[in-house]
Amino acid sequence: MKQIFKKTILAAAIAGLSNYAVAGDVLNDTLEYSTEGLKTLAPDAEKTIESLVYELGANYIASDEITITFSPAGSLSSFDADGYIIAEGDVEGDSITFSLLSQTDDSVTFRVTAVTDNYDTTETEVDFGAALLNVSSILADDVSVTYSSIKAGSDAAFDEGSEGSNTGVLTSTASQISAITVTDKFDEVIDVDSGRTQFEFSGEDSMTFVIENDTSLEDPAEFTNTYVEIEIQTSDEDLSFVSTNGEADYDDGVLTVDYEGAVTTDTIRIDVDFPSNTPLVAQAFSVSADYFDAGADEEGEDTFSAGIDVPAGEWTLNGNEVNIPYMPFAPGISQILYVTNSGDFDGGVYVTAHDEDGTEYDLGMVATAGANSVTKITAQVKDALAAEGFEKGKLSIDVTVNAPDGDITVQAAYNIGSDRGFVITDQYKKSDMYDGPL
Repeated sequence: MKQIFKKTILAAAIAGLSNYAVAGDVLNDTLEYSTEGLKTLAPDAEKTIESLVYELGANYIASDEITITFSPAGSLSSFDADGYIIAEGDVEGDSITFSLLSQTDDSVTFRVTAVTDNYDTTETEVDFGAALLNVSSILADDVSVTYSSIKAGSDAAFDEGSEGSNTGVLTSTASQISAITVTDKFDEVIDVDSGRTQFEFSGEDSMTFVIENDTSLEDPAEFTNTYVEIEIQTSDEDLSFVSTNGEADYDDGVLTVDYEGAVTTDTIRIDVDFPSNTPLVAQAFSVSADYFDAGADEEGEDTFSAGIDVPAGEWTLNGNEVNIPYMPFAPGISQILYVTNSGDFDGGVYVTAHDEDGTEYDLGMVATAGANSVTKITAQVKDALAAEGFEKGKLSIDVTVNAPDGDITVQAAYNIGSDRGFVITDQYKKSDMYDGPL
């Protein structure tokens, strides 16, 4: 009797330890949805997880309970499960039966109602049924599920393990559209010797961009159109815009390229006609891209951005360019503008100005800065502004000289009665040298 008693105690101890030997494991792989695809659905749309599968990590007995909890709160729309669930073991005839006990807004609880005699349920895979998740919750955050078990007749938790394997991520989201990447930027140099009407090295410039469209995500959006916009400061009569994959249209400073479906890459070329009637403008370019999807709502197309104002290169000048950030014009105010050329070659002086409202005044070539000389351009600039209709206000003035950058200095000041205001040009950000007359 004594020996039998000891064996009974040992068997009971082993059975008790088996509840903690292996942690339960969530077997669902994470479903990664397209953010854009989900956003095209109705606000109250749902997505179904067809089977919630959990591998038991302990030996369950009758009246043990397991609760399936979904987070974040509100992510569970409904739970589709039979009144009872039977999971079979590896050995024919072994099984465990769960019955639906209760349900809340975010959880479902099952109770074990039957287990085959002498059947250790550890590593048994149980399909608890389908869960319908709210799309709004999937978009807001990852949706996860946690399985929590308690022993029969108590609140003692078991089958938890130490690695958190009883919790798994059911859904996540990722943007189907990657941010636009410019792989080849506009980089031509405007030739000042041509009056800024030609590029220095060729008659064209181009930009290439790439946008990834990952259709391997769950429920990808089917894009009907893509628009790419590039800011270009010039006149459309002097430039020719060519897109490799889309249809280009230039209007009022913006080049728009329209594509059928989801564009992934394109090369946009700009050709300069000769002779050009309008000087080219030294400028930095940016590109923006929008994708359009015919959504499920009745309001029409949904718009998704692939990038806003992404740098796309710049055009520079092969001469000297100086900005005079402030110059007032009004009765009683006189301007002082000089260009000093310390080099051995004459250079044409081109002036462009912008007023407080952003209106541009392209004055063209106003003078020639002779070699090794100082040239006053005050009267020429004032007369050219008057011819453009400007007589009073404040201007930012760009002075461009088709001469080597190191040979040119621009001085700027103004008189109001007997008082003189000195203007610090952007040249002084590069050099503290000041030798020119006023």
